[in-house]
Amino acid sequence: MMRALAVDPDTQSSRIVGLPVPEVKPGQILVEVKVAGINEMDVEVRAGGWGGQVKRFRRDGPVLTGFEFAGVARTSGKRIRAGQRVMGYAPVLNGPRVHAQFAAVPESGILAIPDSLNDESAAALCVMGLTAVEVLERLCPVAPAQSCLVIGAAGGFGAYAVQLAASRDVNVTAVASAANESWVRAQGAHQFRPYEASPALSPGDAYDLIIDTPARLSFSSAAPFLSCSGMYVSSNPTSDPAGLVRSWFSSRRAGFLMMLKTSPSRLARLVELTEEGALRAAIDSIFNIAEADAAFDRFATRGKQGRVLLRI
Repeated sequence: MMRALAVDPDTQSSRIVGLPVPEVKPGQILVEVKVAGINEMDVEVRAGGWGGQVKRFRRDGPVLTGFEFAGVARTSGKRIRAGQRVMGYAPVLNGPRVHAQFAAVPESGILAIPDSLNDESAAALCVMGLTAVEVLERLCPVAPAQSCLVIGAAGGFGAYAVQLAASRDVNVTAVASAANESWVRAQGAHQFRPYEASPALSPGDAYDLIIDTPARLSFSSAAPFLSCSGMYVSSNPTSDPAGLVRSWFSSRRAGFLMMLKTSPSRLARLVELTEEGALRAAIDSIFNIAEADAAFDRFATRGKQGRVLLRI
């Protein structure tokens, strides 16, 4: 038997349950989960959202949350050996969920953790670190002396975007709560705009990249503040589909993100960037699994600084 977290969307609460250790199917690795992340999707599931995915997850049991983790492989595969520390995440829309002591996850979505990373850092970097890499290396590679605006710079994705852009000598303007200014500047931001006192976009702005992590803007509202070939990137691909279409007919571009799965090569690139010093784990807080309700509440609290983790 294993410990696992079951959330109840009706009461927006959670409880610890005992479940059988999952069976391993071909192509999967049984992982003993040590640390797992909390993401926006998890909070929304706990609040009653993502009905289609929840229905699918329920076929496999009551564990409905968690998809990124660090832990120890307990079975071997083609690349991974039993006993290795591993990091990665399960396919976002298909599962399995990993807020449990054990999870059977696709080997294609995990990587052995190097000695340079502890479990907490590995779990904190997986999804949001990879998302930042996706933006700054694939969607809109930035060069020294270019400019980048990061809205929501104190969250996980925002903090990593600031770090990675700053490591490339990009001029970074960060937008976050005023109380987070010192912390956000420590991530590498050159200029800071507090939500409470100034608009995210001001007359005269011309950014090569605008990253809108809370998806508060639209392409149409951001485009006047982009350079001639600049890009606006939203974290929510469903928030502004019309904007994506408009960008097809403009020198300015729009990009939308949803990292539904990963690969060993992407994870290896993430590790490489941490070892180079371009990225470092941004951890707000770590809760034991029995404190999951407090962890979910912390995630939803404005003013957090980086990732919220569960120690399983």
